[in-house]
Amino acid sequence: MPPPISRIHFVAVNLFAIIYALSPCASSQEVLTVKEAEFRSRWSGPLEDRTTTPQFFEPGGGLSEEEKSSLLDDEPSLTSGFASNVDRMAENLKRGLRFGPLDLSLGLATGWEYSSQNSGGAATDFANNNSFFAAPTLGVVYDREIGVWRIASRFGAGYRYFYNQEYTAAGSGLQRNPLSLTGGFIIGYTTSRLSIDLNSSASSGSGYDIITGTNNWQTSASTSLSIRYILTEQASIGAAGSISYSRSADTQSPAAEVAQPDSNNLTTSVSTFADYLVTPKTNTRLLVSAGQELQSFESGMTEGRQYIDTMLQLTYQLAPKFSVDAGGGGGYVSDKNIADSKYTGWRPVYTAGINYTPTEKTYFKATFGMQGADIRPNFSLAAGWNAREKTRLSLSLYQNQGFSSLAPNQYNITRGILGTVAQKLFKGIDLSLSGGYEQSDFASLTSDSLSSASDGPADYFLTSATISWRIREWLGWQNTFMLSTGQGNQNQIQTRISTSLNLTF
Repeated sequence: MPPPISRIHFVAVNLFAIIYALSPCASSQEVLTVKEAEFRSRWSGPLEDRTTTPQFFEPGGGLSEEEKSSLLDDEPSLTSGFASNVDRMAENLKRGLRFGPLDLSLGLATGWEYSSQNSGGAATDFANNNSFFAAPTLGVVYDREIGVWRIASRFGAGYRYFYNQEYTAAGSGLQRNPLSLTGGFIIGYTTSRLSIDLNSSASSGSGYDIITGTNNWQTSASTSLSIRYILTEQASIGAAGSISYSRSADTQSPAAEVAQPDSNNLTTSVSTFADYLVTPKTNTRLLVSAGQELQSFESGMTEGRQYIDTMLQLTYQLAPKFSVDAGGGGGYVSDKNIADSKYTGWRPVYTAGINYTPTEKTYFKATFGMQGADIRPNFSLAAGWNAREKTRLSLSLYQNQGFSSLAPNQYNITRGILGTVAQKLFKGIDLSLSGGYEQSDFASLTSDSLSSASDGPADYFLTSATISWRIREWLGWQNTFMLSTGQGNQNQIQTRISTSLNLTF
């Protein structure tokens, strides 16, 4: 049995856990972007590739679901025992899908959808602007703790089939009926001094890409490994590594527009750090990190950017769930197969952040910095507030960047804002209103006067209103109205309406 942990050691463990997320290898874009919201807007089933998926553009808007378990008890029994018998059958089915730590869930949504545009952005008529659909879904979750080990995995899949063969709002051919596959796993090992975490996630599916202005198929996968060892009550050391891959393919460009090439992106990074706890609330960290970003097109062209950073960071814990941090240092960036590089050489690197999470459903997290291969600062803000028991507000801001999928030798910088207001109207009936706006810039990585960035759509907005009624614990009715900039470059606002009954077991 390990020796008892002193109070100072306990504080050190918790503070080290908070600041470890500052490592470039462990950090990621934690806010949902407008691009993701639009691309996944027709995906069905649980999205299990990101454990921090915000509630934007989702039924209920993140309101507490505590009423679900007591819904049946509070409902008056209907004239006969038919409803109660069906409830018992549904509960028995749900129990039959649970095998110890393995939890399966099955779902089926049946409904109707209308869209004012087809996948090319052109206007539609009665023959091809609406369709009934069926969407079967599957979810699998496994979570188990064995001593100092924790093993968790999750998988979600959904397929939406439109009965009207002329309805192509979600794409044509293989993309006409959206398919989505998402998953991830976690392996953790934790003792009083040593912690090891392995995280992996992946997704694949079709949708509308607002950056390229086309429908395509996107696949992504990422894995990260982190290790931390507490040497003394004041000092710890650690290392982290990550690798991520993304692919955009099978582009369906509107008529008269140039088809976009398949694009592959690979990002790798490693880092080491040493922490010293100056006081129980103040920690300093020396961080050294290195990595590269690679992109290749179907033509065989490959380009990349490599970096190495050294930074000194300071974290101060104002309260058990409130911390601030700041850091600065220097880094060096070089390019591969990019002639006359514009953003290379020595440059300063810096970061700042605030993390405040007083409750599970009230949070504020903001980060700002320039590290790695960045050519401009990145920032993100995610905030949620349960204003009242039945009211929730959420907000996110972001700016991120990476290789453009439109052309070589250029970066795509996107910035956007998302907001949601969710209100519980009556017992089991929720209303959520969401809106988002994203703007894109395309910057050339070369200073060659003959080279210029290939611009895509400049900006995009997406709004939605959803009323969801949880009729029974296993049955819901969802109605959604969406407005967006629209598909293609037709400059026509797209209107989308859907209604569906959703069975969940």
